[in-house]
Order: sequence, then structure tokens, then C-alpha cells
Amino acid sequence: PLAPSLPIPDTLPRLRAAVRAYDDHVLARLAAEPHLEAVSAALARLPEPLRPRGVAFLVARLLSRMGFTAGTSVSPALARRVLERPPGELLSSGYTSLREPGPALEQLAQGYESLSTGARRASALLGDAEAFTLENLEHLQGKAQRLALEQAVEAAEALSRALPPRLRARPVSTGPAPTALEDDAAFPQGGFSSVSNVGSLENLVTSELVYMEDEPTLDLFDVRYVEGELLYYTRDESLAVRRRRVVTFVLPPSLADARVKDTGVRWQRAVVAMGLVLCLVRRLSVWLGDQELRFQVAFPWDGDGPHPLEAERGLCELLLREWRARGTAEILTPRDSDEVLANAAVQAKRARVDVLLLDATRQTRLDTTKVPARVGVHHLDLSEPSPRLHVPGRGTSSPAREIPEVGAEGGSPETPWEAWTGTTLELARGLL
Repeated sequence: PLAPSLPIPDTLPRLRAAVRAYDDHVLARLAAEPHLEAVSAALARLPEPLRPRGVAFLVARLLSRMGFTAGTSVSPALARRVLERPPGELLSSGYTSLREPGPALEQLAQGYESLSTGARRASALLGDAEAFTLENLEHLQGKAQRLALEQAVEAAEALSRALPPRLRARPVSTGPAPTALEDDAAFPQGGFSSVSNVGSLENLVTSELVYMEDEPTLDLFDVRYVEGELLYYTRDESLAVRRRRVVTFVLPPSLADARVKDTGVRWQRAVVAMGLVLCLVRRLSVWLGDQELRFQVAFPWDGDGPHPLEAERGLCELLLREWRARGTAEILTPRDSDEVLANAAVQAKRARVDVLLLDATRQTRLDTTKVPARVGVHHLDLSEPSPRLHVPGRGTSSPAREIPEVGAEGGSPETPWEAWTGTTLELARGLL
């Protein structure tokens, strides 16, 4: 086998320069990518039969991000014949061909130059889309679901760039109050805080044992025990209390009308909506990490047959697989939106609850007449290219109040994508 440090022949100086540029701008940058470790780990965890498919997907994504178009098509029959030959023989014949000038060397140099140029222009060579897809590759059913997963993660990344690293949570009027009921949100801080004359033997100060003697008669330890003068450690019984938060995303069957692509937006509205859910789950998990946070994604349906959003439901299960494994996210199928609001009213007795409806029908509104005022209700209207965010009146069925998008003049954004980024920022602020 050839040594990896074997120099390139001087047959074509342009080729040697192109290879050096490839090492500097492609390989070196790939080694410094922050997502390289996650992608490598996901690729290594793939079953052996799926690993070639994962490598092929990763190479295709890298070439796509670099915009590489200088390649040459090869027939599958030729590729199979090449794979049947020994690797050492292929390397030797390839190195021999490098010593023979011809158009093949020029084309090879052009390919290396195109890779280097594309890597310099690309904003990133790896991202969450590659890691997400490789982690779920064995669960993906067909190319369509794989593309949907990639696009939803890309949309989530694009929306995340519109959010600041940190947002200040709005003040709350009620504070947490520990009760006598056993509650997984209230737990003792633990440890020993002081010494007293009251306690159990397992908390006895060890220095008190010096008063014990071997004789069977009464000793000073017995006297101190009877008189209540023995010292015991007292445990800190103060409670550390976490606030409870529940965020529910409601995706009704009418969201299927959002499977359209608008001018100026790279993805369908429904795909961007799924990316918005992933973006908010990620950011809220970081911003509200000190609270007991739970996410629910509801797909209401009371009809017969498959759900109109069955594809979106499967995609959501893949996108939130990490949080579902932790037990902080769940996918629900209630009968209708009224059942969602009824559950929110019950949860509001012990937590702060926010309900976000993503709908593609302008006439759809949640009936908030029976919803407590402490339940936050948000309606994202996706019936037009530019999404609009509404917050219904608290405890009334009055018309919704529209919140103007950030960065827009007169409440009308310049492009649909600006409306998406502005709506994402408003939603993040409202959910905090």
C-alpha cells in the first residue's frame, strides 16, 4: 500500500497547488467543525449494514453545502468493477496515472479547486441536519421522510439565528409555595446544618461515643442520654422549589393546507412550522433549564382512517426523539382542541401553561371562554405567506389581537421570511 505522505508527482504543478489548497480549506476546516464529533458519533453508532448508506449521505451533504458541480458521472457497473479490485492495486494504478500528462490531470485539478472554493464560500460544512439525520437514519422510512427531516432541521437552524443567545423571562406575580404534599418539583436541599439535643441515633454526633465505657454499669453516656444532653446533627429540611412550565403545540388537521412553498422561503410552510417547534423546544430548554419544563405536541383528530398530518406526526416524533427519551416531551392525539384546552385548565392549577395553535385556516380560533386567565393562548395564522401571531383576549371570546412582527414597518414585513423570523422572536418572548 502507498504511504499517505507520498508526494504528488510534478507532472502538473497546478494539481499540486490544488491539493495543498484542498488540505488547507477543506480537510483542515472539516477537522475544526463544531458538529464533527456529533456527526462522527452518530455515524459510528449506525448498524454495520447501514454505515455505507450513512457515509454516502454525509458525502452528498458535504458536496451540496460546498456547491460542488465539477464531478464526473460514473456508471454503477464501473463502480462495482472497481470495488472488486484490491485497494493496493487501485492506489498503484492511480499513482502511476498521475505521472502521465493529459486532460485527466487537468480535470482532477479543476475538481480540487472547485472543492476548495466551495468550502471557502460555505458558511458551515456540517450542521444539525447531518447529525439529526444520521441519528435517525435507521428509523427513516424512505427518501421523502429523510428530506423532510433535513429541511425541518435546517429551518430550525435558520430561525434560531434570529434569536438572541439569551432572553430575559417576564416577571411572574405568584411565587412557588411548598406544601405538605409530596411533590417531585419540591425536594430537600439535604446536608446537616447545625447541632441540637433532639434527634435520632443515626444522626448522633460521633464525639459523644467517648462517654461510653466497657463496664456494664451506668456510664456518662447513659446519663447524658437520659437527661437529653447528647448532641445530634440536624438536617437542613428547607425546600428547593422549581417552577412548573407546560408548553403545548396544537397542530390541527387543517395545517395540511400549509404544504405550499412561498416565494423567498426555501421550505414549505408546514416544514417551517415543524422547524419552529424544534427551534422553540431547543431554546426554551436552555433558557428555562432551572424549571420543570414539559412539552406537548397535540395532533387533534376524531375522524376515521389515518390522520391527515400522519407524515408531520412521524416527523415530529423524530425531531423530538431526544426530549421524548428524557421524558420532557410527548406526542398526543386528543379528540379536538377543546380537549386540549380542558387539559390545559387542569394543568394550570399546578403549573404555568402556554398553548400555541399553528393553523392554516384564518377562521379557526380557540374558544378561550372557559380557559383560566393564567393559561397563555397564542394563535399562529399560516393561511398566508407571511405568518401572523394573535393573542386572544384573556377569558373572553373577543377578536384576536395581532402582534406586529419585529423589524416590520407598519406591521407588514418586507418578505415572508422576515415575518417568520419576527414571529419566532415574538413567540419566544411571549413564552418566557
